[in-house]
Amino acid sequence: MVQLVCSDKVFEKLSRELSRNQIEMNPNSDWALVEKGYEIPGDKLCIVFDGIDYMDVIRLLVSGIRENELKTDTLAGISENKYAVMEPKDVRYLEAGSDGIVACTKTNRYHIRETLQYYENVWAAKGFIRINKSQLVNLLHVKEIIPWFNSRYMLRMDNGAELEVSKMFSKKLRHTLNL
Repeated sequence: MVQLVCSDKVFEKLSRELSRNQIEMNPNSDWALVEKGYEIPGDKLCIVFDGIDYMDVIRLLVSGIRENELKTDTLAGISENKYAVMEPKDVRYLEAGSDGIVACTKTNRYHIRETLQYYENVWAAKGFIRINKSQLVNLLHVKEIIPWFNSRYMLRMDNGAELEVSKMFSKKLRHTLNL
């Protein structure tokens, strides 16, 4: 259960998403989601967010609630007709391509079953962030962030890979890392 303290517009969107994820709204809850600029209840644990980033709050809540329900601590992938079990910390980035979703580690690439959207929701609390329409990156493995053309960035990973952050997702990266 969670209390919402926000504008009417954000309330409408948040309540719809919370309902979709079976999270109840209750003003007597011990938790509150508070949009920046609104009064923070002093007697509750509060998550303060920008109204434009309301979906990040949903992802955070859903990943926290479902973490115990889902087996999110490991990932099974296949490479060269062999399955491997990996932990999220070993995955450098996830990439969608014509042949499906691939988890890239330091030394190999594994085909996996779920969608990028699934991992974006479930692994957000583990440091994964979307950087363009086809890639999620594990921020723990970013070695350098290089400013690029047209408000974009290039991420140099600790395994040598270079990934481009699109203009659309660069604001979220700057906000997440306080750049």
